[in-house]
Amino acid sequence: MNWYKVLENASEIAENQVMEATAGGRTIALSKVNGVICALGGECSHEGGPLGKGDIENGHLVCPWHGWEFEPCTGRDVYNPARGVESFTVEVRGDGVYVEV
Repeated sequence: MNWYKVLENASEIAENQVMEATAGGRTIALSKVNGVICALGGECSHEGGPLGKGDIENGHLVCPWHGWEFEPCTGRDVYNPARGVESFTVEVRGDGVYVEV
């Protein structure tokens, strides 16, 4: 596992925002919920929808293709915890935001 800088500053992502980033050649879905920046694998476990283009609704990251909902920091499927997407550790440092991939 390696650390990759995904944002220059934590202020680049607003509360309840979702955005795509690249870390270690992988597409990552970054989100910010309750002041915490989270990182998930960029593809929905249902049909590969782009999670980084989704929305935060009721505290969940919602896939833009079919509405599947995930916990933004754990990747667990809200309605079936046995399913989900990969989650990554995030660190906010003095020189940026990093994701361990």
